[in-house]
Amino acid sequence: MTDMPEHSVKHKTSFRNVTTRWRTRWSESVKPTRPAQPKRTLTATLREWHKRAGLGAFLFMGWLGISGVMLNQSASWGLDAARVDWTWLMAVYGLHAQSPETGFTAGGHWLAVSGEHSVLDGKLLAMPVKSPAGIVMIGDSAHQKLVVATYDSVLLLNPDGTRIDELQAGLMLPVSAIQRIGTAEKNAAMAVIEDKDLYGSVDGESWTKLPSKTTVNWAQPAALTKIQRQQFEEYARPSVAVEQLLIDMHSGRLFGRFGPYVIDLVGLGALWLSISGVWMMWRTNQARKRNVVKR
Repeated sequence: MTDMPEHSVKHKTSFRNVTTRWRTRWSESVKPTRPAQPKRTLTATLREWHKRAGLGAFLFMGWLGISGVMLNQSASWGLDAARVDWTWLMAVYGLHAQSPETGFTAGGHWLAVSGEHSVLDGKLLAMPVKSPAGIVMIGDSAHQKLVVATYDSVLLLNPDGTRIDELQAGLMLPVSAIQRIGTAEKNAAMAVIEDKDLYGSVDGESWTKLPSKTTVNWAQPAALTKIQRQQFEEYARPSVAVEQLLIDMHSGRLFGRFGPYVIDLVGLGALWLSISGVWMMWRTNQARKRNVVKR
């Protein structure tokens, strides 16, 4: 046999090298195919969103449960009487400290009321006086009393503001309502109240009918001095009952116009979680039964 020419052998070797390089590049460029993903079922999708919604609603539902218990026990826990006056919270409610411009004076004493605070001579009264109609002083120098009239009662106070008694209209008073209070012109130690008729008392407890022509110096509101307003400012800070705060937070009204809608959405979310949870449980049970039958 004759030997192959040298140039023919070189040609075949170079062809093999080129072919090998192209095969290597082709194998590197071809990526392995991923296995086909199983088809996502409705149950799996619901289960995933159920977890997400559950985590998101956890805080809201927890707060609604806690606030509901606190509201249910507010009377026994004293939350209906406890009050808070935090500055930022009062700003949310739109409440601001403001001293009254007018009050009532009698015998060197002055009474001013603002909101739920009643101040006598710069001291806070233990029990507030709602919408006073006036104040007068009766008795002699040794046994002086302050008589404060409201629409439906007469409040008797010592000069230091301690309460003596309270007489309700229609029960302990011979009137159904009180229009105004004053002192008799001829007897400054006699308090006079008016409904349809005039009634007077020198001790604030026993009241007798007076002639309709009796001249009376009626109590009138008077402007408070700058010093009096400054003394009142200490008690002029607004406050909110803890029970009311819980009600507003529970209903969402504390958070403004859209607060209740947020609470509504949370309620709907809880309803959706309940329905979807029951549905997924039913689907899981059905799948288990089918697997048992196939076996």
